[in-house]
Amino acid sequence: MNLKNVLYILLIAPLFLLGGCQDDVLGAGASGLGEQDAISVKADTFVVSSVLGESAAINISPDSFLLGECDTHFGTIHADVLTQLACPVGYAYPNVMVIGNDTINTHLEVDSVCLYLYYQNWYGDGNTPLGITVYEMDRATLDYDTRYPNDTALSSFCSLEDSTHISAAPRIVIAQRPTDSAYVAEDTYMPYIRVKLSEQFAKRFFAIRDFSSQTVFNELFKGLYITTDFGGATVLHITEISMAVHYRFSYPRPNGVDTTVTDIKMFYANSEVRQINRYIYPDRDEVLTTLQQNTDTNFIVSPANIHTRLSVDIGDIFRRMEQQLGDADGYRVYVNRANLNVDVLYDANLVSDRPRDQWDKPAANMLLVREDKLESFFASNELPSDTTAILGTLTSVMDTLGNVSQYYSYDLSGLLTHQLRAPEQTEELHFILVPVAVESSSSTILSVKPLQTISATCVSSATNSSQPMDIEMVYSGFNNRVQ
Repeated sequence: MNLKNVLYILLIAPLFLLGGCQDDVLGAGASGLGEQDAISVKADTFVVSSVLGESAAINISPDSFLLGECDTHFGTIHADVLTQLACPVGYAYPNVMVIGNDTINTHLEVDSVCLYLYYQNWYGDGNTPLGITVYEMDRATLDYDTRYPNDTALSSFCSLEDSTHISAAPRIVIAQRPTDSAYVAEDTYMPYIRVKLSEQFAKRFFAIRDFSSQTVFNELFKGLYITTDFGGATVLHITEISMAVHYRFSYPRPNGVDTTVTDIKMFYANSEVRQINRYIYPDRDEVLTTLQQNTDTNFIVSPANIHTRLSVDIGDIFRRMEQQLGDADGYRVYVNRANLNVDVLYDANLVSDRPRDQWDKPAANMLLVREDKLESFFASNELPSDTTAILGTLTSVMDTLGNVSQYYSYDLSGLLTHQLRAPEQTEELHFILVPVAVESSSSTILSVKPLQTISATCVSSATNSSQPMDIEMVYSGFNNRVQ
């Protein structure tokens, strides 16, 4: 038993002697103990096992997108986007004008159709040219009620025939030197990329007049496939996608002179429609094999689906608790503390020509989720709980010498207590460490989603020679049998 466990027992013991506690997890009070009553408090450290592997793609509905290709410390990532556009239900182009008591037909013409991609930042080399191209989805559209994995096959939705290529001309951009920007707030501009679409597509899209429902609109226009065909050193973080129809209409005036009006109609890729952000990793298997050779370090790479899997032998833990408490049949057992610390490491053995700050920034939030609940947790938009998914926040501490260390901390006491009280005991529990984005208001968590931006977290493995993952526990038994 190490020193901090001894100190913890010395601190917690008076709580059992001085008063009661209502919380089932924290234990029971000992203020009214009879002669036959007894409390036994034990502390122990239990090992876990950790394995690095490739997890199944998580089905999510993205609210931002990665676009481009970049060679990183953890392999090459290529990201592209499939998206529908929201139907402006009930909208009608101004094909008539009412002047006085007269209704006059207008003459409508499309000038151009342009795609707008707004981005906040990028990964890789922001000074390297990146070519963006756009196709029209021609085989099928997306189903709104389906959450598509990020490795969805492109061929199901787009044939990539020449007729589906709708970019008017190659669009070459340099992320760090944007040619376009939008005014957002005082002294704040958001860069965007304007991609002009072909004249043929503009005329055909402008000819759509039925905006009665999203279903009807999807039949007339299935959606867009946005990808890159040039450059392999930049990935853009796209935060908004929209398409603008620039058109004009004219109508005669009483003086015989026609009046021409120019206007814009916007179509948005928003939460009303479905999108897929696809990720392709041509060398992931090779990278994974290399990473698995490092037994001291595990890795969690987003969005590459390279995750760390933890296993906890709770059957062994419960048997050990019974042995330490003695006559376990006569005790009501409580898990007072069960802390799992996952230490963040800087792995100096990873070598790359790229700046380390591009991929080596650990995720701000890391979810420890039961492997058998992983899919349903995100599909049902669940929130963290002490029995299914526990949220850990990246914590930094500095020692007296000024050295900074970082870790994620997980309180497993509620989960272990829940398992201890379960009618059917489980011998082993498996968990996945998943980097997540957390939306909150004040101290209330509103949503937890898989992280869609690039991050890579190196953590100490369960077999690390100096700081292995383990569970530090304090548990107790309360015996109030009647003699």
